[in-house]
Amino acid sequence: MNLAKIGLKKLFSVYILLLLSLVIVGCQPSVKETFTVTFNSDGGTLVAEQTIEKGQLAVEPEDPTKEGFAFQRWYLTDEATAFDFATPIVENITLTASWVEVINNTALIEADIQNVEDNLVVSPVQLSLPTRGRVNRSTIVWSTTSKYVTTTGFLLPINYSDSTTTQGEITGKFTLNGESVTRTFTVDLSRHDDVVITNSRVVPFENKTTEYDVANANVELFFEENGSVPYISVLNFLELLEGFVDPEVDFEITEDDNTVEIAYQYIDEDTQEVYDLRLTIDAVENEIRVNDPGFYWGYIYSTATNYGRHIEYVQDHPDAHFDEGSDVVYDLDHFNLDMAIYGGEILLPYYIVNQLFAGSSYYNVYYNYDKLVGIYGTPESGTLEYRAIKTSSMNNEDIPADLLVHTFSTLAFDLDNFYGLREIMGVESYYDLLYQRRHKLVTDDPEDFDNAVANLLLQDIDEPHTSYGYPSYFNKTAWSGPAVNSLSAYGSRFTQWYYDGFIDVDDAIEAKWGRGNISSTSWAATSPNRPDYWFVNPTSAVVILDGFRTSDIEESATFDPALIDSILEETSVVPAIAGGNKYFFYNNSTATENIAEVLVKGLNAAYLDSYKAALVSAGYTLVVESTEEASKVDGYYSKNVNGKDFMVQVGFDADRAVFYLGVVDKLPTSYALVWPVEKDIPALVEADSAVYMEITLDRVLADQPNVQRILLDLTWNTGGNVGALYRVVGFITDQPFRVSSIDGDTGGFSSSYVQIVGVPNYSHLKWSLLTSPLTFSAANSMATIFKENNLGKIIGKKSGGGASSITPILLPNGTAFTMSSNNINAYRTGTGTEEDPYVYHNNEFGIEPDFVVEMDNIFNNDTLNQIIDQLP
Repeated sequence: MNLAKIGLKKLFSVYILLLLSLVIVGCQPSVKETFTVTFNSDGGTLVAEQTIEKGQLAVEPEDPTKEGFAFQRWYLTDEATAFDFATPIVENITLTASWVEVINNTALIEADIQNVEDNLVVSPVQLSLPTRGRVNRSTIVWSTTSKYVTTTGFLLPINYSDSTTTQGEITGKFTLNGESVTRTFTVDLSRHDDVVITNSRVVPFENKTTEYDVANANVELFFEENGSVPYISVLNFLELLEGFVDPEVDFEITEDDNTVEIAYQYIDEDTQEVYDLRLTIDAVENEIRVNDPGFYWGYIYSTATNYGRHIEYVQDHPDAHFDEGSDVVYDLDHFNLDMAIYGGEILLPYYIVNQLFAGSSYYNVYYNYDKLVGIYGTPESGTLEYRAIKTSSMNNEDIPADLLVHTFSTLAFDLDNFYGLREIMGVESYYDLLYQRRHKLVTDDPEDFDNAVANLLLQDIDEPHTSYGYPSYFNKTAWSGPAVNSLSAYGSRFTQWYYDGFIDVDDAIEAKWGRGNISSTSWAATSPNRPDYWFVNPTSAVVILDGFRTSDIEESATFDPALIDSILEETSVVPAIAGGNKYFFYNNSTATENIAEVLVKGLNAAYLDSYKAALVSAGYTLVVESTEEASKVDGYYSKNVNGKDFMVQVGFDADRAVFYLGVVDKLPTSYALVWPVEKDIPALVEADSAVYMEITLDRVLADQPNVQRILLDLTWNTGGNVGALYRVVGFITDQPFRVSSIDGDTGGFSSSYVQIVGVPNYSHLKWSLLTSPLTFSAANSMATIFKENNLGKIIGKKSGGGASSITPILLPNGTAFTMSSNNINAYRTGTGTEEDPYVYHNNEFGIEPDFVVEMDNIFNNDTLNQIIDQLP
């Protein structure tokens, strides 16, 4: 072995190692400083930290997420300032996530929707429809196309004619923070359930009208469990109202478990015809059947007011005609109304009983929860009757749901059965209109309800005989009801009648007589200030008759002290009146005062002093003070008779040639305040149309004894009492006159003859009528009688119509109104033969004149003389 060679290799290896060591040591770099960037996601998803060399930039990570929040920025110290990732890292830092809460509107709305769904159905007739969500306060707007569902939150029973509907829908639009969700809810519908009576309540009955003497009593009303709809026995109702119901009527009553039949005979005092009247109440069929609607008034006692004075009905007139029509059936199923059997008695909804057995004859028994009140018609605001019915423990309360739905059904029943113009207006059922109005009508807010009823009557039904009365007892007593004294409250027909009538006639009156007290602010304005008559020429006079009015009057050719005694309920109160040839004894008593007023014809002005002396001789004392009031300047006389103070006034009207005596059993509380009676002879004359005609015709003939023709001016006459109308016809003809009518209940027709006795007759004169579009109701009937009986020619414009008498309606919640009844005035054509049968024409839309005269000439003497020249 070559040792030198081996050593050399080893030496070389050592050298190489030493060289490599030197090389490695010479290439080692210096160590750089680093920093950590930590990310605090504040509850969000984790973000990895970053190690960054000094002076280098951190990398912006992907945004973290956090339920219910939206990531906004990374910040170092100020949350409002985002960290700038272009900033070199020179130290360890922690970046914190900034979040903003994300409101999930949809989820919040869904919570409100769920709450509504959970609480939607309150009862079979009521829904809970809030306008704000109960959980998250979203706003809710409701809509529906289901006619049995209302946006006010009530469910109406399914109509009898609807055999397919079982459910309805109500849609709510829920809105929150600008986001909306619409959701439709399905609700079950039903027909009316059988009424199940569980309890009763005794309430007092108070009679507040002087027209009928009905004793106060207590009466039992029946209710369902927690119900607000009263029910009553018909037999108990008739028994309660003895005095309105004639006690001499012999009712024959037949009862079994499910039916009640009431029968009696009615003998017409004028014609002596006997009618067998029969009514059946059938609880199984849920029907009321009557063979003649006269059943509901044949048992009624005469009113205190003598409405039938001078009127006789002719028996067996050869031209009379009667078609009785068909029996009347009230099917309560058709109106979701029901009878009930309780304690062996058949009970009916109270306000159905009132309407049929009392209200149709103008006597109403008003239920206001606390009591029943007997009233006549629809009493005026401020009267004792009105105050009695309006004050209730239910004032200012919501209408209960069951009573509200029952009221809707009863309104349909009333309109379909008692509104006489339904068929004339081409309406099969008013349900269609009521369903259209349901969102307004079916509301538990009493004020909103009454506004809706007024709109229904005045805008939709829209005819002058149908009008709003007064609000329900659920309203505040201080609220007098909807504003109905503006034309904006009325429909097109009424508005046209007002403009063609009141406006045009008032303009014509103003053109002839001046403005006077003409009022264009209301159709209830007093008649304009114009003379009672004027002369067109020396032999032709126009007599103005602005209304058909009647008073409670007895007449005598001589002074009859018994007539005054019966009014004052005391004897020998005043001295007898000597002389005179015609006495009118007015009974103007009120609920608190007995008032007798007397007008006497045939005396002169000098007699006034004679009677004043007679009063003093009889012990009366004159009370007189200084005053500017014309009715008080002569003072009054006072005397105590049998412990009661009496007040007397006397006067003489030279223009009308009548002596006046007024007596009342009460003295004024103050000379300056309103007296219980104040002499107003013109007003007393005008208060009764027969008295007015008699005295006015006396004046006409006194002024012009050669008068041959009378034009009766009805241009400003909007109607009134039919009895007054008939009495006026008695001045025109001494012969029986035909009156025709259509019965909206039975579909029957009739023509009867009326004879007026006891009024002065002027049939020797030639008569004509002046009519205008304002000539309405009873005045329109006068034009009809003229036409049908050929009493004279009609001059002017087509009359304003109004065929029906009116009937008062009380709804179960206490709202009252009047509407055209089933007693429809008409005229008859045809001869009654098979070839030319009788045809009856309603006069709802007026009577055409024989001579057309425009309103601006209707009071023009030249125009009228030209027509008079053409008259026979």
